[in-house]
Amino acid sequence: MNRILPIIALVFGTVHVNAQCDSIQIPSSYTLASDLIMSGTYVVDGTFTVPAGITIFVTSHATNGCGELKIYATDIIIDGTIDGNYAGYIGGDGGTRGSVVSSATGHEGSLSTCNDPGTSGNITVQAGIAGTNGTGPGMGLAGANGANGSGSKQYCGNSQDEAGVIGGAGGSGGGSGASYGGVASYGGEGGNGAYSTTTSNLPIEGSYPIVGGIGGGGGAISSIYGTATGRDIAIGSGGAGSGAGGRSFYLGTNGTSGGAGGGMVFLKASNSLSITGTITVLGTAGGNGGNGGGGDATADCCSDGCNGCDERTFSAGAGAGAGAGGGSGGGIFIEAIGTATISGSLLAAGGNGGNAGTPGTGITCDYSDFFCGDQSISTGTAIAGGQGGGGSGGRVKIYVADCAEANINATINVDGGTGFSTSGLGSSEEVCGYAGLSEGELSIGWTIFPNPAKDFVSISIHSGYDFTSDGSIEIYNALGQRVLVNTELLPEMSISISDLNPGMYSVRILTEKGTEIKKLMKQ
Repeated sequence: MNRILPIIALVFGTVHVNAQCDSIQIPSSYTLASDLIMSGTYVVDGTFTVPAGITIFVTSHATNGCGELKIYATDIIIDGTIDGNYAGYIGGDGGTRGSVVSSATGHEGSLSTCNDPGTSGNITVQAGIAGTNGTGPGMGLAGANGANGSGSKQYCGNSQDEAGVIGGAGGSGGGSGASYGGVASYGGEGGNGAYSTTTSNLPIEGSYPIVGGIGGGGGAISSIYGTATGRDIAIGSGGAGSGAGGRSFYLGTNGTSGGAGGGMVFLKASNSLSITGTITVLGTAGGNGGNGGGGDATADCCSDGCNGCDERTFSAGAGAGAGAGGGSGGGIFIEAIGTATISGSLLAAGGNGGNAGTPGTGITCDYSDFFCGDQSISTGTAIAGGQGGGGSGGRVKIYVADCAEANINATINVDGGTGFSTSGLGSSEEVCGYAGLSEGELSIGWTIFPNPAKDFVSISIHSGYDFTSDGSIEIYNALGQRVLVNTELLPEMSISISDLNPGMYSVRILTEKGTEIKKLMKQ
């Protein structure tokens, strides 16, 4: 359970459980006095205040299955910070490094030691294994496994010794970024294992070809979810894990995790709302890919007097894994039925894709003897691979009663993170929408006449309302203060406004499903 919930419950009342997100009733105004960890829903009968210098940290989805913070209050003041960074769905696990050495001829040990030197043989080294998908509706998708490397072991002949060369295995592909408000970017390809050699006066045993393993393909991308302008909001999704390094003489390293998505912050004030601080729901950057294993050589394997490079088995560098995908930005939803001043920062950017790992290097042998001659060989260095995919931006939605009268001058960032090929795309945010609708859907056909009006207005409800259910008419002034209420809805109503001062008012129909608003000018 959220660490703050027991404290809040003792002070303010009963805790109501709603799935994994707790719901708490607070029957008075509430001002935070210190940094706190919070999640779930808080219904505050009064003003909810986060003072400057105070930070709320949203509990991550991985901790309690929630990842969101919802505040319903009469008035909301955010001068401090609400930090929902990385609180969304978690990223996928990194891939597993290639570790297995196999042989079609039973010569597995010849990669690193002298084994059966008078016989030709095959050696195969394992590629990096891909990571796993992220989590969430727009999860990043994992890349593919790399391909194995292989070649021939060293051979000691009666008249000529021949060096063995083993190609490095490929690294696995990187994870794509997670999508939410926009489309993320693809994961990069894993690095290819090296197979090239540079030789001088050196015979190579060729019973089995030198094969450098191809790096695995990068992860594909998921579709966006939610709507650009609807009243839905959600937490961000996690990027896929990075690729792992392939094997050569030495082991590479495992991949790392994809980035977590940003959390969700929902603020709804039935009267006024002020934000001068910061609300941030960033996605995490993906981790780096695993390193490729390095090449090396065995000891001299033949018993003759010329202990040249042709008496060893050499291996080339293995490919590195591509990076992990970044998590998508989360969601920020802000609504004020009354006045609104929003001049702070609203940040819902996606995380960057991780970098590729370090490719494995080859090995060099130089031999010079007056009687035996000169020999040299260098095996190649592998390829690094690509970056992980960047996570997409999240969503920021702001709803106020009157866009023209509201003071909205916030810094908003819903950019996608950088990644392989292209950046993850940002979201199209609803910077100013029409407040008062429920979080679901509500559509009532109704009219106000005359408008402007002086003494009376007639309100006609002609569609979309069940008159057997509860509902009311409320009128609010420009300051968000309720100045009139009628607790019964009828198809035709006449309401006196003669006592109201001239100016702009909002007329609101409140039902069990939500609220709708129309403007009224009082002469």
